[in-house]
Amino acid sequence: MVHRLSFGSFPRHVDASQIFGHMPLMALPFTLLNGFFEELVTRAYLMTEIRELTGSGLLAALASIVLQTSYHIYYGWVGMLSVGFLFVAFTIFFAVWRRALPLVVAHGIVDLFAYFRLH
Repeated sequence: MVHRLSFGSFPRHVDASQIFGHMPLMALPFTLLNGFFEELVTRAYLMTEIRELTGSGLLAALASIVLQTSYHIYYGWVGMLSVGFLFVAFTIFFAVWRRALPLVVAHGIVDLFAYFRLH
C-alpha cells in the first residue's frame, strides 16, 4: 500500500532475469570455479588458520560465516541471509569432518542451478 500511495500503482513482480539478464555461456567456467575458490579461501583456509591461531573452532566458524555471507550483499538483505543459512550448514560440515572437496562440489552444484535458472 505504501508503494501504491507513493507511485500510484501496485508493485509488479520482477523476475531475476530482468535484473541480471541472461547469463552468457562464457560465465559457465566462472560459475564452476567460483565454488572452488570460495570454499578453499573462506572455509578451508580461513577456518584452519583461525582455529590454529586462537584455538577456537567457534570463532573460526563465525568468521567464515560472516565473511562469506557479507560479500553476497549484492543478492539484497533477504538473499544474503538466505545463502547465509547454506553457509552455516557448510561450516558445520567442515568443522566436523575437515573436508573441503564435498563442499566445493556442493557449492558448484548450487551455483550451476543458479546459472541455469538465469540462462
